[in-house]
Amino acid sequence: MKQWSMVQIMKGLMDLVTDINYLGDTGNVNGKSGGIQLGTEDAYFYKGIPPFNHNLDYGEMLLSDNGDTDPNHKGMKVKEMYIYGIHKEIYIWLEARGWYPEWHDPGTLFFWKCDEDSDDEIMGNLEDYIIYRDTHEIDGIELEIIEKLKQKSERQK
Repeated sequence: MKQWSMVQIMKGLMDLVTDINYLGDTGNVNGKSGGIQLGTEDAYFYKGIPPFNHNLDYGEMLLSDNGDTDPNHKGMKVKEMYIYGIHKEIYIWLEARGWYPEWHDPGTLFFWKCDEDSDDEIMGNLEDYIIYRDTHEIDGIELEIIEKLKQKSERQK
């Protein structure tokens, strides 16, 4: 799939998470520009849970306790629906369109276009999230993503 523009990603995110009423330009952040900024402290919901949840405050709760009736989710905990604090479906949606999320702080999320340096940045972000999130247990998929990115990086050397 062709990489989406900033405007397309902004519209797409607002279509996915209909509670979002504002997305802004990041401006220049640590020498990077052209990103999208979202404040995540508002009450956004996607399929009954917050789409962006840095701290996974209630990650131990069962999805079924939240009204999820998908038989594939039977017995799953809320935390299992997240990669890097982003709902898995939204994370995968962004990735398929050539973008990735980055937490600026627990209440601010940035979205950046993938480029030649993105794999290293994504891997660093995931590793930092694992190291510094002492209340966050990592499920297998985040470790799998890190491993795939490391393998891809080694093949490119």
